[in-house]
Amino acid sequence: MSSITRTVILGAVYQFQPVHGYFLRRELATWHVDAWANIQPGTIYNGLRSLEKDGYIVVASQESEGNRPARTTYRISPEGEVELLRMVRDALWNVEAFDTKTAMLVTSFNFVLRRQEMIAGLEHRISKIDALILENNFHIEDTENSPTTPKYVREIFELSSARLRAEQEWARNLVEKIKDGAYHFRGEDAPTGTSVGEDS
Repeated sequence: MSSITRTVILGAVYQFQPVHGYFLRRELATWHVDAWANIQPGTIYNGLRSLEKDGYIVVASQESEGNRPARTTYRISPEGEVELLRMVRDALWNVEAFDTKTAMLVTSFNFVLRRQEMIAGLEHRISKIDALILENNFHIEDTENSPTTPKYVREIFELSSARLRAEQEWARNLVEKIKDGAYHFRGEDAPTGTSVGEDS
């Protein structure tokens, strides 16, 4: 199971606990995790079993209706909370030139972090993106000077830089929203009638 899959499933258990696999399957489908995290319905059930085996989630209850198989609901364990925080933090502070998964992950589970860390991490991403775009420029120069590399290969790096600029603009806008009090973060009182991670 990839680290992205582990984080998504563990984070979703934390957000909706106590929760069963069927609910997670339906809910995560609305997040389009199949498109950006390559998580299929069967992956969720396998992921739950793996996380339970590792001690990151625990069985909260098992209920059965009629002749249907027992439905198992899960909660995150204290060890699971530590692991989730570590994984989301790792995603926040690391930017990949060719991959959007970390940005999607941070967007989905930023509520496990404190507001100030989220701001600091996003500001780091903004600066890191400048460095990655500069690196891409050197790669483009290399393709121009290479006697064997097809000239159109530069477009790979051009596309990467264009995507990074878009993520950078998104990050700037999100920083301003968070500074203005948007969303709910670790250590803050949840607004009445909302669940973990909902907008304040």
